[in-house]
Amino acid sequence: KVASLTAFLRHILQYSRTTHSTLQLALFYLLRARTNIQTSRNSVTSCGRRMFLAALICAHKYLQDKTYKNSAWSKVSGLKVVHVNMAEKLMLQLLDWQLHVKKETYEQWLSML
Repeated sequence: KVASLTAFLRHILQYSRTTHSTLQLALFYLLRARTNIQTSRNSVTSCGRRMFLAALICAHKYLQDKTYKNSAWSKVSGLKVVHVNMAEKLMLQLLDWQLHVKKETYEQWLSML
């Protein structure tokens, strides 16, 4: 049985001990990649759960000095490591490998949340 989206998100955020700033950055990455996600003809991009997880992993790795291995993300998400790796790589490509967000842009983003 597949968990509801709400249950999936709650589970991922709880067990990864995601900080507010990591979640905020992950959501920004999803917004930034949205056009590329929508025009992509890829089975990974059509799965909102995988795209959210990939954005969260990218944000976590960008912000945190001590981060989880993809095998840990695999256990938390229930996905195989190869699928976690694939989703993360695809998210990085969708973001054109640009994980830095200018301070002004980020502050504007936070004010919209």
